[in-house]
Amino acid sequence: MTATANTAGGRFPALAAPIACGCCLLAGAAYVTMADPGEGGLFLPCPFRTLTGWWCPGCGLTRATHHLFRGDLVQALRFNIFVVLVLGGLAGAWLAWTLRLAGKPLRQVRVPGFVYAACATVLVGFAIVRNLPGVPGLRG
Repeated sequence: MTATANTAGGRFPALAAPIACGCCLLAGAAYVTMADPGEGGLFLPCPFRTLTGWWCPGCGLTRATHHLFRGDLVQALRFNIFVVLVLGGLAGAWLAWTLRLAGKPLRQVRVPGFVYAACATVLVGFAIVRNLPGVPGLRG
C-alpha cells in the first residue's frame, strides 16, 4: 500500500483522513471536557428520547464522557455504564484505521456472529431495564 492515493484533486496523503478525523475527535473531546453537557451548550438531545420519551442505550454518553475526562469515573458510570467500552472502541477503530493506511495493519480478528447478537441483546436489555419505573439509577 502506498503512502499516497489518487483523488480528483491530485495527490492526497493517505493518512490525511485519519489525522483530520483524529483532530476533530480531539477538539470534540476538549469541548466535552470543558463544557458540562448537563448545563447546556452545543449538545444535541438524543433523538430517540426526544421522540419516545424513553432512555436509549446511548443516553447519557456525552455527560458520562464529560465526567470521565474530568477524572470522575464513578459519576461517568452513573450516566452510562458503557462509556469506557464505547470510547475504547472508538479509539481502537481509529487506531486500526490509521495503522492500516500507514501500511502496518493490526492482525485481523474474526469475531463470531454470536458475539454481535450477544452485544445487541445486552444493549436492548439495558435499554429495557433503565426504563423500568423502579430503576432510576441507570438513567442517563
